[in-house]
Amino acid sequence: MNNSERKEKLETRILSSRGRSLLDHELLERTLSECEEGREVAKKLIELFSSLGRVINADFHELKNVTGMNDGAIASIFCLKEIFDRILKGKLKKLSILDNREELLKHFKAAIGQSRKESLRVVYLDRSGHLIYEYIQDCGTIDRVPLYVREIIKQGLLIDAASVAISHNHPSGDIEPSKEDEDNTLTLAATCKNVGMKLIDHIIVTQKSHFSFYDSGLL
Repeated sequence: MNNSERKEKLETRILSSRGRSLLDHELLERTLSECEEGREVAKKLIELFSSLGRVINADFHELKNVTGMNDGAIASIFCLKEIFDRILKGKLKKLSILDNREELLKHFKAAIGQSRKESLRVVYLDRSGHLIYEYIQDCGTIDRVPLYVREIIKQGLLIDAASVAISHNHPSGDIEPSKEDEDNTLTLAATCKNVGMKLIDHIIVTQKSHFSFYDSGLL
């Protein structure tokens, strides 16, 4: 397989999985490969998304609509995002999250705080409070993301998780939970308890702030 074929194969895998299917060395390999986007395209991206964080968190269609962006440039951005996610996740794995809740908050804010669409992340912990799995649900809109209690519980039971923490973002910047947020959180907490798990927190994040159901005494 020559370099051109290798690059094309990696690009296809990146675009189909947002980079999640690649091994660490493949992510680095693709990120360091030559991209065609230039200075003007970079300016357009910053002007449109307002920050580098929001550029990295943009989805395929948002990036593709920017004049001058091609699949190679988009693939590189997806790789950068995935590298950051893996670095953050690696830090969490070394800690007991139950004793380092601030690190969990940093993880959620970095992962989804700057996204222009709502998305949900679910972190599963073992009995010592260490991260064992993270489920990413990224099918929301600018003001809503579904929370599927059944799927969260099902995954937790499958991996024998002792506890779970969830987070979603509010692109509007308003950290206050909606009535739906409150109802969903209480339903999830009760369901977790019924199956022997514990919901340790639901954190709403924005670019600059956050709301914790645990810190607010709602869990």
